[in-house]
Amino acid sequence: MRMLSPLGRNTQQGGDSYGLSLHIIHAVCKKLAWWMFYGNLELPELDKIQTIKELSCVTYGLIPLALFDVSEVDFLLVTLH
Repeated sequence: MRMLSPLGRNTQQGGDSYGLSLHIIHAVCKKLAWWMFYGNLELPELDKIQTIKELSCVTYGLIPLALFDVSEVDFLLVTLH
């Protein structure tokens, strides 16, 4: 069955990607979705995501980092993407 709305197509794509039936899609919550997403990642990808997360926190002033200035942190972020 093909979904017609953008939300329905997104739901269907998510179900297809993770092998979930649309009949149980109501049981999917945000925590389960993140658990399944991270469960499919390899260790190098997780390390890269964590590094991007920490550098983003530095950029927004949530974590202090005296070794680099903002332009250097921005360069690192661009390089990691």
